[in-house]
Amino acid sequence: QRTLEEEQEAARKEEQKKNKLKFMPVSAEKLKAGDYCELHYFTNKGLHEAKMSLTSTEPDGMLLMPAVDGQQIWVNAGAIRDPKSVVTKDENLSWEEFNEAAPRMITAMKQHEWPEDRVKMHVQFWTALQSHRWRHAFDDMKQRALLLYQ
Repeated sequence: QRTLEEEQEAARKEEQKKNKLKFMPVSAEKLKAGDYCELHYFTNKGLHEAKMSLTSTEPDGMLLMPAVDGQQIWVNAGAIRDPKSVVTKDENLSWEEFNEAAPRMITAMKQHEWPEDRVKMHVQFWTALQSHRWRHAFDDMKQRALLLYQ
C-alpha cells in the first residue's frame, strides 16, 4: 500500500510540473495577469485553503450535470467548483486579516514583477489606512469604514 501512495504522489507531482497553470493558486494567476485580487487569498485562512487544495491527493469526485442539449453528463467536481464562493470580500475582512494579507500581497506583487510605482502606491495607501485616526477609534463603525474604503 505504501508503494501505491508513493506512486500516486509522484504522479501528482508530475501532473503539477506539466500543468503549472492548473495548479497555480488563484491569487498567483490574478497577480501575474495584473488583475484585481482579493486580499482573502493572502490571509492565514486563504493560504491554508490554497495549501489544502494543492496538496490534496484525493481525486475529485464526479457530478452528474445537465448539458446544453438537455442530456446529462458526468463532470469532474473540481472543474465546476466556484473559487469565489468562499472568498471573503476585502471590506468584510477583520483588521487582523487585513494585517496578515497586506504585507504578503506586497511581497507577491514584487515576486510577480509589478511596476515599482504601483507597489509603492499600495504600500502608501495601506499605510495611510493603518495610521488614520479612525483605525484605533472606539467606534467600530469608523474602523469598519476604513476597511470598506480600501
